[in-house]
Amino acid sequence: MAVYRKTAASGASFQGRVKKDLSQHIQRWIYCAIALVVFLGVSTVIPIFALKPSSLFMDKSYSYNSFLYGVAYYPEQWSESQWDSDLGLIASTGMNVVRMGEGAWSVWEPEEGHYDFALFDRALELCDRHGLKAIMGTPTYTPPAWLTERYPEVLRVSFAGNPLVHGSRRHYNYTSPIFRQKSLAITEALAEHYREHRAVIGWQIDNELNCHLDVSFAPSDHESFRAWCQERYGTLAALNQSWGTAFWSQTYTTWDQVWLPRPTVTYQNPGLLLDFYRFTSDMTIRFGAIQRQVIKRIAPNQFVTHNAFQSMTSVDLPKFVQEVVDFLSYDSYPEFKVCDLTLPPGFRDRFESRLLSRMRGVSPKFMVLEQQSGPSGQIGGILNGNPDYLHPTPKPGQMRLWCWNSIAHGADGLLYFRWRSLPYGSEAHWNGLLYHDERNGWRLEEARRLGEEIKRVSDVLTGTRCLSSAAILYDFDNESHALIERATGKYRHTSELGVYQALSERHLTVDVVPLSSVQEAGDLVGYDVVFFPHAHVLTGADLPVLQAYVEQGGTLIFGCWSGYRDRNHWCYDAAGKSFYENLVGARVTDFTIVTPGEKSAMRFGDSSSLVEAPVFNEVLAGTSDQVSVLASFATDYYAGGPAITLHHKGRGRVIHFGTFFTQENVAALLDALAIRDPLGAWADIPAEIQTVERSDAVERFCFLLNFTRSPQLVVFKESVFDLLGGRKIERNAEIPPYGVLFVRRNFPA
Repeated sequence: MAVYRKTAASGASFQGRVKKDLSQHIQRWIYCAIALVVFLGVSTVIPIFALKPSSLFMDKSYSYNSFLYGVAYYPEQWSESQWDSDLGLIASTGMNVVRMGEGAWSVWEPEEGHYDFALFDRALELCDRHGLKAIMGTPTYTPPAWLTERYPEVLRVSFAGNPLVHGSRRHYNYTSPIFRQKSLAITEALAEHYREHRAVIGWQIDNELNCHLDVSFAPSDHESFRAWCQERYGTLAALNQSWGTAFWSQTYTTWDQVWLPRPTVTYQNPGLLLDFYRFTSDMTIRFGAIQRQVIKRIAPNQFVTHNAFQSMTSVDLPKFVQEVVDFLSYDSYPEFKVCDLTLPPGFRDRFESRLLSRMRGVSPKFMVLEQQSGPSGQIGGILNGNPDYLHPTPKPGQMRLWCWNSIAHGADGLLYFRWRSLPYGSEAHWNGLLYHDERNGWRLEEARRLGEEIKRVSDVLTGTRCLSSAAILYDFDNESHALIERATGKYRHTSELGVYQALSERHLTVDVVPLSSVQEAGDLVGYDVVFFPHAHVLTGADLPVLQAYVEQGGTLIFGCWSGYRDRNHWCYDAAGKSFYENLVGARVTDFTIVTPGEKSAMRFGDSSSLVEAPVFNEVLAGTSDQVSVLASFATDYYAGGPAITLHHKGRGRVIHFGTFFTQENVAALLDALAIRDPLGAWADIPAEIQTVERSDAVERFCFLLNFTRSPQLVVFKESVFDLLGGRKIERNAEIPPYGVLFVRRNFPA
């Protein structure tokens, strides 16, 4: 299996990248030999060519001997008399895997220390009979009533100090010693029992860590935070210096005075808050890591993954992947975007692609363990203030489109949530492929069609990787800063979405990449353009790799407010900020929030057209004779002042963008930089069509996905082969509403 994550549309060619990679692999054969010994006879492996000398498991890619297609099925929630017919129908739909167990702690351990595997043993026997593999879940997100009643110290506590009790889910805290002990015990018992079961291929740790609530303030959390601070700083003097406790007389003189954030009269210490978010991430990672260690010790031939959800933005994702899982998985629910009225109407469910690209940024191949299979919603939140919701039903073809979008972006395994719609509980409105009234079966037929298509192209899917020509960088400290500094931080998500939309509509496949994963300039080779939208927290140590990318011919774009603070959250003085100004060739001479109720605009070059410059404006001045002005402000007292600068450095260029991003102003920037549609020489493709290129290092393939309600015409300039339809396309192809094309390029005439 090829493992190439990105390719060069300018600079090094794709073939050159492959040649470079192959030369590097010569140094890795000893590691490959070790890997073969470790994984001999294991069907789920890390691809050999993904291994790097620094770490055998640095490339956390999913790989299996075929595409895994399936559904979540929970036998404990259904009459045993239904199991055989259900599992038989699942298999006949073209599926080969089921996911089960993550919510069944009370079934496996009905009394403390007493384990009962009989129910799942019988269910797995039926899975095996029907040719279905199983991914088992550790059930730690649903501790049973006997545990929380007997050991109330395991309960999560709210910021206000109220215990969050049994009766829902995720009511535990990660730092409770007794909860860790009980979690390890149930994980160990399950791993021991199923370590050699021929149907069990892997494990999902917990379930959607940090969903609903990502913080806890229990006594054990405060104690663990003190220990974490002592480990991080060593002395109170260092902590006081880092947090700037001289302000408002916050200086600590004993460790007992150090607490997690607690209710205060007014604004809290930002340095404390930044460490609070780091601590919360670390505790989540440590909780997952202890489960992984148990499973890999007992059942090394079974994979370990976790189904990340949108809430995993509160976790340092690359660190989580490195320490907790063999590869990352994701839960994809595009309807949350469909119902988000803050998003542009024509691009809502298409924004799910950005989160899929974020998963690919840490796991080039991954799984989707929950794919939306129908209308979804939750009820029962009236007493604790949680709003109930219900999503619309996917339109005919839309569910299949969402599935292919997940697959196009790197998923080599896809499981629906769920098989049957449950008639009881808070998620009775979270519909599966089968409604409560099973006579309505059109979505099951759509799933059957998808199963046939996946089988047809399985080898191509598992043997290719995404070819990305653009990247968006992010950083955990900067995402935490956006939560602390909400005046502008609340707009940062929308700003990054503007970047993503503009790139996607120009058909640049985008990787969303953590800064911490960029270790050498080669990690960015092949990207036509790299955006770092929000680099407010930045140090000189972060820049050498980025500068090397630029000097080798890359285009790097920083957003406004970049390079203002260090990793202790202190603002730089003039000398301290020079490392950033030297790279971008400009400095900020003035800045302001855009006055509420007013609008700010800027003009590129001598154009008569204006584009919005929202939220925050920086007036710039060049500090190098290699700097030019791309755009100037057109409103307010600083009209005519530089808004966007370009610095030529080496063979590349660095842009400082002195305002927040929108789809419109990013599109204008791409025009000014002459960054064109990379597929334009091959086909005329409407902006409404999303494209994702893939390759096996020999051939190129392309997904074309129509997220609109109208047919879209694509005009090919060369023959292509439609892999899903099994036909050659000479020139024109009309993609129907919510339709998908998957074509092989350079098809001989």
